[in-house]
Formats: sequence, structure tokens, C-alpha cells
Amino acid sequence: MDEAPGYTDALQRLEAIVAELERGGADLETTVKMFEEGTALLRVCQSHLEDAEGRVRRLRLDEAEAEVEGSGDA
Repeated sequence: MDEAPGYTDALQRLEAIVAELERGGADLETTVKMFEEGTALLRVCQSHLEDAEGRVRRLRLDEAEAEVEGSGDA
């Protein structure tokens, strides 16, 4: 099984696919394959973003809890 690309690699490939699709000229089968690849890459990017958002939420929660605990010492 292939490992999913990182966010930057997936985004760069997705941008290349979009540019190629916008240029047009590809046959239907190639266009459909590029669309399928683009859809899969979009899911990869969304997954990376969701993971990052979760990490930021946890960091903010940890920070807020530390502030609450620190204010009890005063």
C-alpha cells in the first residue's frame, strides 16, 4: 500500500492537475483519471488540515487549562 503524500506535495500535485484540466485538450479518459487523482489528493489535503486543526485545538486547550491552574495560585 502506498503512503499518502504530505500536505505540500499533495497540494502541489493538485494544483498541477487543476492547471492541466483548465488548459483542456486531454481526452475524456485522461481527464477522468486526472479528476479521480485530484479528488483523492483533495481528501489527503483535507485530512492533513483536520489533523493540524485538532493539534491546534489541543494546544489551545492545554494553554487555557494552564492559565486556569495558574490563576488559582494568586
